[in-house]
Amino acid sequence: MEDLNITLKFSSGAELMIKDEIRFEAGVKTGDLELTRTLPVKTNDNPTNVKVLLEYICANLIKDKPESFYQEEKLRPGILVIINGSDWEVEDGPEYKLQNNDVIEFISTLHGG
Repeated sequence: MEDLNITLKFSSGAELMIKDEIRFEAGVKTGDLELTRTLPVKTNDNPTNVKVLLEYICANLIKDKPESFYQEEKLRPGILVIINGSDWEVEDGPEYKLQNNDVIEFISTLHGG
């Protein structure tokens, strides 16, 4: 079974949800964060899709409260997801089947003031 290499980008505040040790390993203390991760490919009956990726992110990358990012199979309001430059709604949202070398961006639209 082949693995998928996926690039994850977190910006505009979404990067602040990522565990400090992961940010340190990536050499990013503040500002946008870009990570490359390898995910296993699941069977055709249960493909590796964005939903699986969101579960992986919550289990492995998000600090403190994963439910502030993704809960009950829904992405929290205020986070845009861009798949290879397109809004994820155009690409089947959480059901989008991940491809090798996909770039998935998470952009927070919520800002303090």
